[in-house]
Amino acid sequence: MSRKQKQIPFKEYDSPVELTAVKIDEHGVGIAYIDSYEIYLDNVLDGETVKAKILPPFANGSKRRPATVLEYISKSSDREEHEGELSNLSVYAFGAMKYEATLRRKAQMIKDALKDADIDYKEDIKIVPSSFDEPCRYKSIRYFANLSGRIIQGFYKPRSHQVEEVRECQFEPEWFSKFSCELCDLFNSYNILAYDEARKSGLVRSLTLRDTKVARLCALSVSRLPEQQIMDAYKTLCEKFHIEAIFVNLHDNDSNKVIDGKVISLGQKQKIDLPLSGFNFKADSRTFLQVNYPVAQKLYQCAVDYCKTAIKDSKSRESNALDLCCGVGTMTLQLSSHFSHVTGVEIVEESIEAAKINAQENNVRNVSFICSDIKKCIKDLTNKNVDALICDPSRVGIGEDASLALCSLKPGVKLSYIFCSLKALSRDIKTLCKNGYAIEKVIGFDMFPYTSHVETVVLLYRQNM
Repeated sequence: MSRKQKQIPFKEYDSPVELTAVKIDEHGVGIAYIDSYEIYLDNVLDGETVKAKILPPFANGSKRRPATVLEYISKSSDREEHEGELSNLSVYAFGAMKYEATLRRKAQMIKDALKDADIDYKEDIKIVPSSFDEPCRYKSIRYFANLSGRIIQGFYKPRSHQVEEVRECQFEPEWFSKFSCELCDLFNSYNILAYDEARKSGLVRSLTLRDTKVARLCALSVSRLPEQQIMDAYKTLCEKFHIEAIFVNLHDNDSNKVIDGKVISLGQKQKIDLPLSGFNFKADSRTFLQVNYPVAQKLYQCAVDYCKTAIKDSKSRESNALDLCCGVGTMTLQLSSHFSHVTGVEIVEESIEAAKINAQENNVRNVSFICSDIKKCIKDLTNKNVDALICDPSRVGIGEDASLALCSLKPGVKLSYIFCSLKALSRDIKTLCKNGYAIEKVIGFDMFPYTSHVETVVLLYRQNM
């Protein structure tokens, strides 16, 4: 039976009031309190005081109310007014801050998540920063929309499928935006419309771009196959930008996957090479690989280095590691240099096939791969003599049952758990630490600068019970 939500009596605020934001949420919105209400203030940092007009609640009886900021009375020393892309706070939640200030807030977000797991982590949490000497995102997904009779491309605004037009993006390779804008010019010259989800009409849906520093890839997602002259014009434009792997994705269903359905190759290559952490990986239109290569390599190194400490005194015996949610084997191959055998597990069949190819082409022989949901195979895997494991699941984490299965491993096992969701961190770390694991270190990695997203590596070891 659902709990009845408390109804807050409505109070009218005729005059502007002075409010001080005490925190910001994951969307970068300042939150202040007055009477029984929680007031949401766009573009207000924690600690800032403003004069604002309080508006009616988001819903009848709710304690949450928006307000219109009329004047800043005091501003935070963490505020930095950015021009261009970062001024778009609907895309960059922390775009009104100095970069160092965003890192402090991400560290606090991790601390809060640990606190929610009933863990009092005493140490300062380091956030490994992005470098702005090169792009931070080598993959981009651009969405299309119709605006004033023309087609535009850009990013989705948070919590919506509304497209915010992007003509330049300082965090991506320059050609991403130039190509995307020229592609829109091409579509407009043919009077092509973007796909409308409500009306289920229109042609183009999204564009996936990847740059591996040695090759380029793009995949255009469409609701139906375009006429041949449009396909030819699209291919010609790709070749102008030296794109070797060119795809059209016939996405003719209602799924929210970026690429779903039949994929047609138009280019010279179907896969491109990605050199990463001393290995060479193959990427195609569906391959999942981290987008911020410099930070990703530091994250991988952290996870692998911790795992290999599990066998520092056991060189003479057989050693085994697991790589759960292994994707295309990026960390499986790195673990292989330190363990007698490594088993990678992944639910996506295409990723497992790619992982096998990556192992073969990198001449790595001491790995094997299983295509399975870890919730189904984890008990069999934990019955084996495992010394260390990496766990890098999707945002939902591995959940309570799989976490409990990891607690059946022998004392001394090292676990590098990589979280891309702080909610999953709070849930799974609570289960692990209540059932035999202890935290050795927590490190954040700023994969997506100026957003509220942070990748978190929690290094744990199985205690003697």
